[in-house]
Amino acid sequence: MSYIEINGEQISTKEAAELVKMLCNDAKQFAGEFYGLERSPKFRANWPNEYDFADANWKTFVEPTRMLYAARLADPKTPPADARKMHLALVLQAMMAAGQEKDNRLQIFPDSQQFVGDRRENQKIIEKFGTRQNLRAGLMNSAARVARMH
Repeated sequence: MSYIEINGEQISTKEAAELVKMLCNDAKQFAGEFYGLERSPKFRANWPNEYDFADANWKTFVEPTRMLYAARLADPKTPPADARKMHLALVLQAMMAAGQEKDNRLQIFPDSQQFVGDRRENQKIIEKFGTRQNLRAGLMNSAARVARMH
């Protein structure tokens, strides 16, 4: 069995993979929560299915998930076992990102106007862009559906 050393602690590669998977799944869950908030009709036209949206856009929610983990680590009520997992997941994700080109898509942070979906902003989107689906979202929806089938 192979091991990875993180902050002086050795963890198995299997545990490391599970921790990274946990962070990715939490980012998908965050994407689903984002989807469930008040979104514009244009957004709904682009993303009629929550699961397609989460599958296609989860990487955009890695940074807010990292912020959530950091907040939970600062909370003394967080169980030590959960804190350990979140800490190791953060370190592993940072290690994976080191030296690689960062994903430069807009990060949508919780409690921001973009994340919550301001009514005035939604109306401006309708006026400026209409409510029809755009090509990029359509392609990402299709790719997400195909990936989920396999």
